[in-house]
Parts: sequence; structure tokens; C-alpha cells
Amino acid sequence: LVTFGTACALCVGMGSSLVACGGNSGDKIKIGVGLYQDSGPAVTATKAYLAGIADELNCEFTYVTLSQTDEAANKGHAQTLISQGCQGMILTMDSGTTSILEECKKAGVYVAGYLCDYEISYDTIKTNENFLGTVVDGSYTGTAWGQHIAERVIAEGYKNIGMIKFPEFAYPHQVEMDAAFREAIAEYNETAEAGNQITVQATTTNLNFAPLDSSYFSQNPNLDAIYAMCAGIDFVYPTMVSAGKTNIKLFTAGFSTADDTLNNFGTSGNGCIQELVFSNAEAITYPLVMLINKISGNEFTDNPTEAARVDSSQIIITNNEELNVVKQKAMYYTGKYANAFLTGKDVKALLAENGGTHAKLVETVQSMTIEDLKAL
Repeated sequence: LVTFGTACALCVGMGSSLVACGGNSGDKIKIGVGLYQDSGPAVTATKAYLAGIADELNCEFTYVTLSQTDEAANKGHAQTLISQGCQGMILTMDSGTTSILEECKKAGVYVAGYLCDYEISYDTIKTNENFLGTVVDGSYTGTAWGQHIAERVIAEGYKNIGMIKFPEFAYPHQVEMDAAFREAIAEYNETAEAGNQITVQATTTNLNFAPLDSSYFSQNPNLDAIYAMCAGIDFVYPTMVSAGKTNIKLFTAGFSTADDTLNNFGTSGNGCIQELVFSNAEAITYPLVMLINKISGNEFTDNPTEAARVDSSQIIITNNEELNVVKQKAMYYTGKYANAFLTGKDVKALLAENGGTHAKLVETVQSMTIEDLKAL
């Protein structure tokens, strides 16, 4: 769903560090991971997962923090990873990509993406021999989630809906969410009785990566629900609390492990937050397997002819029962590798040298929903 990288509260990253694995040092595959936030549950989960599978895969991981605005800095980070002996890179942002790939080509290093759709450069780089594809932050198109939220709004009887998103230049697929939601509501209104029709905010509010201003509520009075396609847990909910507007229901992307947030989800606490969404750290399995295959000189029998842009499943939390499942079982919440969807042995079995296929790899990263979590 993202141009720059991972959306909502799903951004991950940390400063430069090294996680070593077992096995003979000379045989290790070195992977550089370029992330861009240094704290939060996604960081903890990503680090825990890669550390947990490293021994089985005989890899080591070096981390750098990318810049959201400075392409030259990102090229410099790539050069640093190359100088440290990394044979592959997993990157979360489409920033400076062409320059980075030029450096990688000279050094014989490969790149794959993680929770990033490479919206800016994909058409240019999808045939580049050094780019191995990317796993997207959820679905590449935003229509499904927009339709889903519309269905909930209709079923639960909300009548006056606020609309908030990030700017289109950074998150173009939030426009698709917006359009799909509006289309579904308009279709409902065609046959609904006058007293049951739903009013949607005429012009969606764009947040320029800053918290929602409290004036929003005077400009949009009488709301009973808000659809925040952006990271509403971080950018919308705090303003609702400070403005005393938690009587309005919030359907949003993002997640928090903080009790003062989760205790107000569903039917608990003030009951403001009604939906939460996050992408699984285990989705990094896609770029990792593609890199290991290439670096090891192996290839899937069904390898794509050009670098693929693969959807990943997300955890969508719609009620208290599902939130409790996440608290008990999701690595994103617990931060523990023991709660990962996959073990190192599972990932190893996905490699081409062990009979894995691209189709199976894609199926794996698309089989990590709330229903899959419940089944664990």
C-alpha cells in the first residue's frame, strides 16, 4: 500500500547492528536490512524473527536506518552495507533505488523489498537482474479494505462518517481505499430509506504526517465514526482523546501494544477504537528466500520472469476476541520468536534447493491472517 515503505504503524527500523548466526563464519550469507524507525513493536518483532531463523539458514543480518527524504543518504547506506560484505539487501523504502541498484550491480549484490510496493521505480527496475522483487504491505490495491470498512459501517448503523488519510504522493493506494468506501456507501444509499442513509465527509482530510488538528471536529460536527486510512492510532486517536471525542468510533490502520490504547478497543474502556490492522514481520520471509536462492546459485522452477510485487496478508482485528488472540499468539505483540508463524526449518524448506517453489513462498506470506493465527 505504500510508496516510501511500510504504512501506518508498520514502519520498522533500527541503527546499525549485527546479528550473527551459527555455522562456519566463512559460509554465512550476509544480508543487509535497511529499515527506518528505531523503536516499536514492528522493530522488536522483525529483529526477533530474523535472529530466530538465522542459525537454521546460516545467515547474519546487518541493519541500517534509511532516510525518508534523503536519497543520497540511502545510497550511502547501501554503500556501507556493501563495504561490510553484504551479499544481499532487504529494503523498506523506494528511495534512491536506481542509484542503489547501480552500486549493487557493480558489487554483485542483490536487492529485494519488504513491506514496500516500489511504486516510484517498479516499472523501471522489475527487469533489473539485481532486483529480486518485493513483498507489499498488505494488498497492493486498497479496494478490499475500503469495501470491508463500508460493510462494517453499514452493518453497525453509523450515519455520519469522517474520512482521513495521508497525502496521495506518499500513499497513493489510500485513494483506492477512499474511493472503494465511498462507492460502497453510495450503492447502499441508493436503496436505503431516507432515515437510514449514510453521510460521508465530502472531502477527505489529508494529514501531512502530523497529528490531526482538534479543529477537525468543529469543521465536521455530528460524526459518529471516522475511517482513518492513515496510521490513526498515532495520528488521530490521541487528538480524539485530548478533544474529548472518544464517543466517535475509529476504524483505522496501525497497531499499538500500549495498554492505554488497547484497553479502549472494541467494547472495552471508552470503546472508541473499532478496528486495528498490522502487517506481519514474518512477511520478510519473501525477500529473504529470494535473496538466499540467488546468492546460493539456485532458482525456483517457477521463478517469475521479472521481479514480482507480491501481496502479503495482514492481521485485521475487529473485536475483543481477536485482540485477545493477538495478545496471546502474535509475535508482533509479544516480540517473541516462539510466537512466529514460521520457524527456521519452515523457512529453510521454502528454499529452491530444498524443493521450494515461488508459488509456495507466495502462499506462505499470504497465509498469516487472524484466522491463521487463531488456528495456531
